[in-house]
Formats: sequence, structure tokens, C-alpha cells
Amino acid sequence: MRRPIRVILILTLSPWAFAAAGRGQDTSPTPAEQFQALRKEYDRPPGPFPKTDDERVKYVHAGYKHRNAVAPKLVALAEKYPNDPVARDALLLAVRQVDSTPWPVELVGKDTARARAFELLLRDHVESDKLGPLCQRLAYGFSAEYEPFLRAVAEKNPDRTIRATATVSLAHHLDARLGRIELCRAEPDLAKQFAALYGAEYVAARMKQDGATAAKEVEAVFEQAAAKYGDVKLPDGDTAAERAKAELFDLRNLRVGKQAPDVEGVDQDGRRFKLSDYRGKVVLLDFWSYV
Repeated sequence: MRRPIRVILILTLSPWAFAAAGRGQDTSPTPAEQFQALRKEYDRPPGPFPKTDDERVKYVHAGYKHRNAVAPKLVALAEKYPNDPVARDALLLAVRQVDSTPWPVELVGKDTARARAFELLLRDHVESDKLGPLCQRLAYGFSAEYEPFLRAVAEKNPDRTIRATATVSLAHHLDARLGRIELCRAEPDLAKQFAALYGAEYVAARMKQDGATAAKEVEAVFEQAAAKYGDVKLPDGDTAAERAKAELFDLRNLRVGKQAPDVEGVDQDGRRFKLSDYRGKVVLLDFWSYV
């Protein structure tokens, strides 16, 4: 006698499907759910935590490559749902990794999402009140997209603190970029590395720029920040005027080729002296502290 065979089917539904089924809706994930999934992927460590210096370097390189690979997915999400608040959050995450360190491109990969991400941020979100942290991070980056973005935020954002942050960050960005370009002029191999990372035309154009003119522009932007936003407290605690004053002193007195400000003190024998007493001589200044 044949016995009937009982077949049991077990269906596994995702959390999205359970939630949607309970609402009697489509099981497709919402834009917010898709973003959270991508954020989880973006934040995933690139491997086991490193223990040696060699492992740490490889870990950093793998992290850059991993986030560069996730960034285009975030931009695609923003393009699919341009009117959803998730679009702004996806774009901000796509450009979170700022290129402040010129790693060789073969080790970290190309950032293929950056240009489009900034294009969309400028088009749709330049007035957002969430741009302050991004403006701060861009201060020491190098990419071609950073300067026009900071200028646009400084001009168009309705929040005065964000405009101040963007203006100060623009001055820092122009100054840091000038320093890197000077290194590229002195080291041809470094210039090739920068060209591979940031684009040959962009780097070539920057290297043609007159250094003195560029330095004057940096000073002008800091002066603008002090004049327009002097009383605004920046996210790190300084006012725009305090930050600008300190940076302008550095630019005008402490850079290579500038005349150092006169310093007074006591030498190792207890005699008072002024730095100007040694004008025309080679002097080594060693600043140190117990702290």
C-alpha cells in the first residue's frame, strides 16, 4: 500500500517583503531601504583588521577600492529617485571619501562616481543644510570638482554658517592645492601620479598657473571670509575671523621666502636676544615644549 508523501515548502522572505506583505503592497525595497543596504555595504570592512604595517597599507588600499566600487551604486540610486530625500544622502556618501592623500591609482582604483555625484549635488542640493561637513572635508582635497562646488555653496546656500564654512574651506583648498602643485613641479614622477588620479588636463592646467597669483587669491578668499563672516563660529569652534587671521599670518610671515617675524627671548646662557640680531646669518629655530 502506497502512503501519501507530504511535501513541505518553506519560503524565505526578506524583511522588505515581510513589511510590504503586511501592508499589502509591492515587495520591492523602498528608496530608504535601498540606501541603508548600500550604506551597510559601503561601511563593510575591506578585510580582517591588520596587525602589521604592511597589512595596514594593504588594508587602506583595499578600503579605497571598495568604497570607490560602491560609490557608483549610490549615484545610480540618487538618479533613480531624484526627488526623494534619500538622493541627497546617497550623493553625500558617494563623495565622502575625499582624495587628500595621493595614493597610486593602481593601488586605490579610480573614483568614477565623483564627477557625476558633484554635478547632481550642484544641480539639486546646493541649498541643503547638510553640506557643512562635506565642505570641511573638501578643504584639503585636490580634485577638479571641489573648487566649483565650494564656490557655489559659498554663493547660493541660504545658511550663513554653511556659506562661511564653504568660504574658509575654499581658501584652505586653494592653498593646499598650490602646495601640491609646487611638489609636482619639483618631482615629475609625482606629477604623473597626480595626473593618473585627477586627470592629466586638470593637473597640467594647474601647473601652468602662476604661483604668486594663486597665493594672492588664497589671501583674498581668507580676507573675504573675515569680512563677510567674521562673527560666524565654524564647526570646530573658531570664528571665521579668528581662522582667517591665523592663516593670513602664516601665509604672510611663515612661508618659505617670507621674512620671519622678530622673536625675542633668552638664550641658553641667560642673555636676552632678538631674532633680528642675527639678520644675515643662518639661524636654526627649534620650538619645543614640555607639554
